[in-house]
Amino acid sequence: MHSKTPPSLPAESLKRTAVKTVATVALTVLLIVLMRGGLTALPWLDHVTGGQVGTSVLQFLAVDGVAQKQQWVAIALMLVCFAVAVGSVKLAERLLRRS
Repeated sequence: MHSKTPPSLPAESLKRTAVKTVATVALTVLLIVLMRGGLTALPWLDHVTGGQVGTSVLQFLAVDGVAQKQQWVAIALMLVCFAVAVGSVKLAERLLRRS
């Protein structure tokens, strides 16, 4: 015989999906904000350390001032933030299921 699933099961699944989606978007935005803050701190880091690493990173990301290439770099960095957010949410979900 087939057992009936409780009617709350789809609602729970939708709720879980919505929470994961909101968490992923929020974490992505947070990572982008933190990355932007970190990039603005690179000149200060050069000043404190006397090095040129921060300047080199900023010059690499500027891609010789070509706007289209800068857009591609920005898109790539946002995708990296999104991938990290997705991985973090999946990891958190696994950890919560174990406990």
